Amino acid sequence: MSGQNTEKQILAMVLLLVLAVASLGAYTWFDNGRRTEARSEILTKDAQRASWTFANNCRECHGNDGRGSESDASLVGPALNTPNNTYAFLTDNQGQLEALQNDFRYTITCGRNGTPMPPWSIDQGGSLDGFKIDNLVTLITTNAGNAWETAVEHAVHLDEVTIENLHTALEAAEETLKASGWFVDLEAAAGAVARTEAADAELISLRDAVAAAEESGEGLDEAQDALAAYEKGYTALVLAAVTIRTSDDSQAVADATSSFNAASSVQQEVAMNRAWLKTASDYQAAVDNVNTAEERFAAGLPVPTPATQVTSNTCGQVSAELGDWLSAHSGSS
Repeated sequence: MSGQNTEKQILAMVLLLVLAVASLGAYTWFDNGRRTEARSEILTKDAQRASWTFANNCRECHGNDGRGSESDASLVGPALNTPNNTYAFLTDNQGQLEALQNDFRYTITCGRNGTPMPPWSIDQGGSLDGFKIDNLVTLITTNAGNAWETAVEHAVHLDEVTIENLHTALEAAEETLKASGWFVDLEAAAGAVARTEAADAELISLRDAVAAAEESGEGLDEAQDALAAYEKGYTALVLAAVTIRTSDDSQAVADATSSFNAASSVQQEVAMNRAWLKTASDYQAAVDNVNTAEERFAAGLPVPTPATQVTSNTCGQVSAELGDWLSAHSGSS
């Protein structure tokens, strides 16, 4: 009898052990699943945040969808949204992923010497802190949650707002042009300005002094300052001329007329023709801005045009420093 009890006890202990092992395995599986899900959620949130940062700062060069010059030759930035940049993440190659992320982190932080890629880190004169830079790295190397699609949505929204604002500016420029009574003939306006400026002896003398100083290399700053001071007076006269021709505020017109009449007849003619050129130019620029923006928007391109300034002398930009930086950050992700 006691032998049977012993066998039952042993059997019970074996069953309990099996259950314990099974429970531990189930917990481990469940815990790993929770960790994977939590990591995926964090990556998705980081990439989604980066999609907004990208749309606000990077798409002019790299395109709304991050495909850069591979999608359109007018974009000066290389493609970021590529299978190569997410391959290490998708294949769980942590070593390759870490190296790629460090490379992108350095590039965003310091820019690329000799290219339009500027340094984005606040420490290097940019506008992004380390958190936003890390988020951008996550977007580029994981595309978690299909964040590139979100970046395009943000870009479209931003461009729609920009185009709406450009239309508002065009309407304002058109109203000013109509109220002025002038017409859009930039060549005629420029010719009128040149003819009347030729009669302003003081202006011609100051310009000649600048030209002579540039040739001799002496007294250039003084000559330029004198010309700038004289031109400042013309700036006020042009504003007065525009106010006189376009404003419906009687007091503003009266004040502008008083200032305008204090100038010589030659200065009045120059200012009035410059005001015509300015008003016509502003209108034509507003028309061109709307047309260009709508053409780019229809083509799926960013409305803002790519940067052209070349980056130089940022983070040293020498291979030794790049290697040192990558080594120092090899433990980050």
